[in-house]
Amino acid sequence: MYATSDAHILVIAPEPAGVSELTALLRSCFSRISFALNAQQGLARCQSLRPDIVLSEYELPRLRGDMFMRMLRANPLTAAIPVLFLSSVACAESELQALRSGARDFIFNKTDEKLVVERLRLHLNLREADREKELGQESDNIIRREEDLPRNLMVEAVQQYIRDNLSEPLSAEYLAALFGASERRLNDEFKQTTGLTVHDFVRSTRMRHAMTLLSQTDLAVTSVAAESGYINPANFATAFRQYSGFSPSIYRRRHRTKL
Repeated sequence: MYATSDAHILVIAPEPAGVSELTALLRSCFSRISFALNAQQGLARCQSLRPDIVLSEYELPRLRGDMFMRMLRANPLTAAIPVLFLSSVACAESELQALRSGARDFIFNKTDEKLVVERLRLHLNLREADREKELGQESDNIIRREEDLPRNLMVEAVQQYIRDNLSEPLSAEYLAALFGASERRLNDEFKQTTGLTVHDFVRSTRMRHAMTLLSQTDLAVTSVAAESGYINPANFATAFRQYSGFSPSIYRRRHRTKL
């Protein structure tokens, strides 16, 4: 069984004094504790230190916890590191977002410190059970040049967020704010990596999703429009015709698969 007392814990807390009692208990239970003050620093330390587990506050400055998770998961060097979030607000929506983004646990930070430590031990033991499989896969990962990682990771994380949230308003300004970047920087990174602006990537992703729904489901065209992020069906029809050369109904007739 994994010796959890030997584990390396990375704590991400903008105000370390706010978790001082928990930190003191962690120091007495685990051999190595490292700290980061924000999500960007946490991402860098996850890559350089490769901690066994991360305990992070969810309400991080500039980058929400679930956005931090997406960035962490986009990097093959850090994708397997388990993350537990602490939150000062017992919010079901935040908990849902955190778990959907890949977090292992979401803990209200008024929870007794001893229970937090036990939950850390639980996830460390689960982590050790997965480690053999992880080591077998590690040699297959593409190791990118260090100077390329921030650009690639941001674009990959934003791309995945777009695919997962097509029904949301996905402007470059909105996405840049979510991921703690300027709109100009995000567009520049997309152009360098994909050859497309953020707007063009969102549009093409929505159109490909709409094509799949039209050819493989019985959803009404108005529902396909909504699922693809278009509130106005007429605007959807116009955009779809410009992209594919067909109206949604004609595309469906030509590409229909048997259900």
